[in-house]
Amino acid sequence: MRREWEEKQIGIWFYVILFWVLCLIPSVGMLFYGSELAENRELSKVPSPRTEDGRWNSDYFGELQTYVSEHFAFRGELVIADSLIKYKLFHTPSDDQVVIGKEGWLFFGETLADYAGVTMTDSELDQIASKMKEVCDYMKSKGKQPLFVIVPNKNQIYPEYMPARFGGKAEQNNLTLLQEKLQQTGVPYVDAYHLLLEGKAEDELYLHEDTHWNNTGARLVLNEIYEVYGLADRYELAGYQIEENHSPDLYAILFPAEAHFEAQRIYEDGKSCQYIGRMHSVDDIKIRTAADDGNGMSILVYRDSFGRALIPYMGQTFDSVTFHRSTPYDLSMVETTECDYVLIEIVERNLADLGQIQIP
Repeated sequence: MRREWEEKQIGIWFYVILFWVLCLIPSVGMLFYGSELAENRELSKVPSPRTEDGRWNSDYFGELQTYVSEHFAFRGELVIADSLIKYKLFHTPSDDQVVIGKEGWLFFGETLADYAGVTMTDSELDQIASKMKEVCDYMKSKGKQPLFVIVPNKNQIYPEYMPARFGGKAEQNNLTLLQEKLQQTGVPYVDAYHLLLEGKAEDELYLHEDTHWNNTGARLVLNEIYEVYGLADRYELAGYQIEENHSPDLYAILFPAEAHFEAQRIYEDGKSCQYIGRMHSVDDIKIRTAADDGNGMSILVYRDSFGRALIPYMGQTFDSVTFHRSTPYDLSMVETTECDYVLIEIVERNLADLGQIQIP
């Protein structure tokens, strides 16, 4: 009996000691090992118990708590482990910005409202359509040929990969209702929604683990843009090579410290373009390109993140292209930029931004 009691006590002490060792490893480990999760923000510095004027820092313990929570040992590894457990075992995201769909497809959480149905009133849609009519009339008055394209959210084109708990895709949405109003008011636009719905039968048009379309989807819509503009230029949709070189944004939200790449379609068109001035990334506010063997025309493109895929293709097609990414749109560029055409590209989830446009 005494032996059983001693064995039980040993077992209790073993678990107590193990518990405290596991609790101490992250903090004590900071003395020997640092693991910081890669983030798009500056992490806190070691706090000082005294302020610059020598007084006691009343926020010291709060700042110390923040510092330890951002710098404790094995932080990156533990965050990845937590995300993997939720993702692999329970099919739940570690961040509400991501929706985990079927067969490895990921979707952007901000698109759920659009997926469920109409989020704008009829009056709001009328105001946007009226505003776009004014914008197009203004551009025409400056001798430019305007065109408007709404890129649908990924789950509008691939609803079959959405989790069943969100139900089916709504029969009506802001995108289709606005396009009907644009048609009524005479605003020239490209119906990317139905174009991509039909085109997905031939090939995949969006990335699995990213918010955006792939290069095939972008080229498919660009062909229609050129058709509406009356240009002879076209892009082949077949003949691509698959390369694991794309860093998917939705996957990066779930696993920010993990290097991961998704397959992207790479096209070799035998053409190239030059970037004018210093370009830091495809997310620069303003990007200018020039092509020696272009089509003799120039274009101004107001774009969002979906416009990244358009840059190299339009850059090699037109003599000069000016891409601008900012909201509200700076329409003064219509007068100050040498261009024959003006394209406004916007994704469905950002349609409300169109109401902020100011005409000079």
